[in-house]
Amino acid sequence: MGANKSKILTGAKSIFVANVKGGVGKSTLSIMLARSLAERMPAQNITVIDTDLQRTATEFLSKSNPEINVEFLPITPAFENTNISLVQQFIKQIEFRPGHVAIVDTPAGSSQRLWNLVAEGYCVLIPTTLSNADLYPTENFIRSMDKVKARYNKSYPHLIVCPNKIPFGQKDFTVMAERLKNHDVVIGPPLRDLASVRHFYNGKIENWEKKTNTNAQTDFKQFGSFIEKFVLYEELDKIYSKNNIPRNVVPIR
Repeated sequence: MGANKSKILTGAKSIFVANVKGGVGKSTLSIMLARSLAERMPAQNITVIDTDLQRTATEFLSKSNPEINVEFLPITPAFENTNISLVQQFIKQIEFRPGHVAIVDTPAGSSQRLWNLVAEGYCVLIPTTLSNADLYPTENFIRSMDKVKARYNKSYPHLIVCPNKIPFGQKDFTVMAERLKNHDVVIGPPLRDLASVRHFYNGKIENWEKKTNTNAQTDFKQFGSFIEKFVLYEELDKIYSKNNIPRNVVPIR
């Protein structure tokens, strides 16, 4: 942890965690991402913007990681316009603070203005299970992001699908890759159960090391390494700049 914290990002990053489908692990992924980045960079350089009315990320991080900045701006029908504007302001401010990362936890739903906001980020993490009940709306969400990017002729945000609740030993993701092959997405490392990560990683780092849930620890570290390499240090940019990707889905790393 100490060695990696000496590395400072040259630019700022805005990372959205989003999906129209509820119950796929958006808030838990936001928590996991914030805590993972806090092991790799100064925690005070991380801002989590919780726009979900349930305020799961806010309550968890406020207790477990008070050194991480947390803003609660619920995007609901009553506050949609005002709070979306405030989220935009936060992101614009962070863009001028090199070495900072904004993580935006979004609610479920289909607000077009919210998805236009999501499309302003550097990347979008999209948690989903392998079930058709989750994959179908997830694919529709990805399609809507593709349309926004095409409308504005943008290469960003990078769309990263995060497989969640993956059975132990599952290594074949061809069904998911086939479903998403016509979309501009990347499949990230599989997560066996995001909820278990939040459950077992509910104390300080030294307590986490004493836990016996090695599956949760392994997933947490693998996911953190993936985000560090491909998002923070822009390996995805390098891959896309080569313009020789045979398929839109980059294999799981």
